[in-house]
Amino acid sequence: MQEFIDLLSKVIFFTIVATIVLAVVTYIAYKVRNARRGPSQAGSHPILSDDGSFLEPVLFEKYVPNPVKGEE
Repeated sequence: MQEFIDLLSKVIFFTIVATIVLAVVTYIAYKVRNARRGPSQAGSHPILSDDGSFLEPVLFEKYVPNPVKGEE
C-alpha cells in the first residue's frame, strides 16, 4: 500500500509542476504575440452601424433607489 501512496504522490506532484510550467509558457507566448502585433488599435476607429452611420456610445445609467419613507 505504501508503494501505491508514493506513486500517487509523485503523479500529483509532477502534474502540479507540469501545470505551472505550461501556464508560464502560455503566458510568455501570449506576451510575445502581443509584442509582435504592436500597440492595440481598438479605440482609434469609429463604430459604424449596418447602414454606415456612426453609433453613439451606449452607457448604463446609474441606479439610484427611491428613499424609504422616514429615512430622508
